[in-house]
Amino acid sequence: MCRYANKTYKSHFACFSCRKAFKKTPLEDYVRDKGLESAYKKILKAFYAGNQSAVEKEVGISYAQIEKQYLEDVSPCPQCGEPMAAMGLDFKAPKNNDTEAWEIIAGLYEEGFAFQGCGCDVGYKPPKKLHELPEWLSEHVRKSKGEKLLESINAKNLRTRL
Repeated sequence: MCRYANKTYKSHFACFSCRKAFKKTPLEDYVRDKGLESAYKKILKAFYAGNQSAVEKEVGISYAQIEKQYLEDVSPCPQCGEPMAAMGLDFKAPKNNDTEAWEIIAGLYEEGFAFQGCGCDVGYKPPKKLHELPEWLSEHVRKSKGEKLLESINAKNLRTRL
């Protein structure tokens, strides 16, 4: 069973400038405290039902707006004030003096890799050395929804030809 299914955990944020990580208010608690819980729950329910945009119009706020507001409010670094990166619940920060590990984590984040998992596994392990990062990234290319759809269509067309 996924570790995060039954309990709300604090969100992990990282400041690459200060090389520090912090656990901050989770989104679920933030929306409750800001009076957005009802809208948030309706939007999530609508997302799974496939009519998210209609519900967002009805409640007057979108999921993207809620998330943006959340990040603006909770992500400033307590030390330098710069926005921190939302790293996911499975993030384990390297030691502060391990600059190479921090550079790797920053490089991964810039390419869209955060440690968003269910508590079981995020599906990948970052490279150990900075010089391995370009090859690692080429092996773990993030695909857009369009690229995934195109691959699926091509695979289906190939099966029908055989």
